[in-house]
Amino acid sequence: MRFRWNSRRFRQESSLERQFIFPRGIFMDPELDIVRQINKLAGQARPVDLMMDLITRYGHWAFLIYGILLWFAPGKNQKHRRESCVAAFLAVCLCSVISLAVGKLWHRGRPFTRDRQIWNFTGHKANASFPSNHAMNGAAVAFQLLRDRMPGCRWMACLAGLLAFSRLFAGMHYPSDILGGGAIAAAVHGVLNKPFAVTFIKKLTGALSLLSDSILYIGKSR
Repeated sequence: MRFRWNSRRFRQESSLERQFIFPRGIFMDPELDIVRQINKLAGQARPVDLMMDLITRYGHWAFLIYGILLWFAPGKNQKHRRESCVAAFLAVCLCSVISLAVGKLWHRGRPFTRDRQIWNFTGHKANASFPSNHAMNGAAVAFQLLRDRMPGCRWMACLAGLLAFSRLFAGMHYPSDILGGGAIAAAVHGVLNKPFAVTFIKKLTGALSLLSDSILYIGKSR
């Protein structure tokens, strides 16, 4: 069987992602085909496009707002809620460091850089695709909230799932980017819920609570 070499696509990919194309133009990459099929949904219904655009661009801000409300909301379980917030924040920080390291070691081209038919409607830059930071960080927060049974945790988990799907919808990630991000989040979540980490989180939460409450008290007394 004869293969046709596509030099343009080859230059856009890392050495680990070199693709051959059959004479009829069929890619030997099922993941890229999945992204194509999902991305084809874009442009079919304007309300869906707007929703996905908002979620993929600004969905992570919902987690931040939720965390602020969870931190400052009064109640007898405030200490537990704050510990959950700190654990989730540390999980996002650790996941981001791991993602940065992985991206430096392996630069995987994003789907829209490999196929011009994939519509990058967000105008995202062509940086490393693996892992999906949005999916990874959303999963890291959702895992912690679900574990600690925080109010609204199921809604936040649903948002994390929508955020991950929106990255496929926008043609910015492969399914394995999403799954890889979830795996990293699960590993970090497991480490942060070990006894030694829980002890550190409780101490850190106490210090941060004292600081935030002091600032809030000074602000009210003026």
